[in-house]
Amino acid sequence: MRRLLHCIPLTLTLVAAGLMLGGLVAGAADARWVPTGTQQPGQPDKPIWSFAVSPLHPLVMLAATQGRGVLRSADSGSSWTAVTPTLEAAWVVRFDPRQPSTAYAGTQTGGLLKSLDEGKTWVASGEGLPIDVRSIDIQGATLVVGTSQGVYDSSDGAATWHSLGLADVDISAVALLPKPNGFTILAGADNGNAGAGYLLASEDLSGNWRVLKGTFPSDATVAAIAVGALPSGGAQPPVVAGSSQGLFRSDDRGLTWSALNGLPPGDINLVTFNPANADQIYAGSDADQGNGGVFRSLDRGASWTALGSGLPARPRITALALQPLNPIQVVAASWNPTTGQAGAYRIADPSATLAGANPSAAPSAATHQTAAPPATVQQPAARPSRTPVVYTSYVVALAVLTAIALFIVVRRWRLRREDRRTYAP
Repeated sequence: MRRLLHCIPLTLTLVAAGLMLGGLVAGAADARWVPTGTQQPGQPDKPIWSFAVSPLHPLVMLAATQGRGVLRSADSGSSWTAVTPTLEAAWVVRFDPRQPSTAYAGTQTGGLLKSLDEGKTWVASGEGLPIDVRSIDIQGATLVVGTSQGVYDSSDGAATWHSLGLADVDISAVALLPKPNGFTILAGADNGNAGAGYLLASEDLSGNWRVLKGTFPSDATVAAIAVGALPSGGAQPPVVAGSSQGLFRSDDRGLTWSALNGLPPGDINLVTFNPANADQIYAGSDADQGNGGVFRSLDRGASWTALGSGLPARPRITALALQPLNPIQVVAASWNPTTGQAGAYRIADPSATLAGANPSAAPSAATHQTAAPPATVQQPAARPSRTPVVYTSYVVALAVLTAIALFIVVRRWRLRREDRRTYAP
């Protein structure tokens, strides 16, 4: 009988351990990339160079592709529709945050396209521009594009354009850095006669450019530039630049730069801040060494972790975006030029802030997590959350462990009482 009673705590402990392990497995399974829908049923996907998410409806997405032009999805990528059937190759898509129904697409041979209905229909809007438009940024009424022949700007909704110079440089990234009396234009190049460096800045629309040096390597080509929200207590918005020699950060408008360590060696070709929290940065790499992927920092770039698992082997990440759902969804595209395999994937990131952030003004030594408040937007149908399953498993496991502890306490009390009766004088 005593032997049987001694087996009960062991049995209960094993049950609790199994429940907790099940919760961990479920949580680990949830932290995986899952494919979105195919671009065209029965046909292989084409490479995607850029994603854009509608500010009005987070389930509406645009994709710039090599082979199918601009694609549009109204169901978070579960299905896609080709919306520029006469144009096959596009580099970049962007929504206008001030006029969220307006979107722009930079193409490889058709200049700039504009849409007024969230990407359903498009018209040419690039008269005066080179035909190869590679990058876009928008601040207020100012629209800036990077092309194969320099930088151009428009202040009338892309009706007219004028050159800002750098005609001998292939501009792969542009960004507008706000300041009290306007903005600084940042431009990154990956080809052409860049002279003393591939990262440049202009303080206005005069076309006067200077090379940003400091500790930024002069021979590093630049593929991506992102500007974050002004942190609480910070004097300037943070800027990060993805280059052929890694990721760099500036907190003084590009005067000085620091390399962000913790990422695999090689190029960083995509980077974006979480708009709700400048502490949270996402980076994508298509590194030749096979160590590409999507990486995330929750502490302003002080430390990095690979985001999830389940991407193709040796992934080359070619597009990256965030969907402000609850939790935030990260969307990425991968392409293998050797096999020709291309596809789009998504993953939920419960650690990402959705809104109401209060980002810090200085890097922290350890990664932190900020809980996301509830959101009222619809979730992607293709990605059900498993959080309730994990939570339930832990609750049951805790209850079982509590029962074990009570059983042991009561059992020991009874044994001591029996011993006192047995050996009482």
